[in-house]
Amino acid sequence: AFFSPPADLILTLTSSKKKPDEIPSSDANVDKKENTQGGGADWKPIVQELLNKEGGILNLFIGLPARSIFFFLVIGLQFFLYDYAKNILDVGSDDLTLVLDVFYAIRQGLVYMSN
Repeated sequence: AFFSPPADLILTLTSSKKKPDEIPSSDANVDKKENTQGGGADWKPIVQELLNKEGGILNLFIGLPARSIFFFLVIGLQFFLYDYAKNILDVGSDDLTLVLDVFYAIRQGLVYMSN
């Protein structure tokens, strides 16, 4: 989650800053230039602009606090739902160990499954 905000920010900014020749025209007879870069504007000037602004390299991590809160909540919710389902189904650690032991035995070929 720490390394992806700069890449996501650059991708968003490059796709939002379309060059004038990349915007589709409503006139069907206008020759459209092929886009060899696969999308929006070039990313290097956008990164340079972000680095030159007040804040420097920290501008690349603008979305990090929001992303951190999001992942914290999602992961916490997953743990909560797992624990809640485990309690409702009355599954203990011995049950989980037994299931894992069975899976291990099947994977190692110690137990054969018949059709």
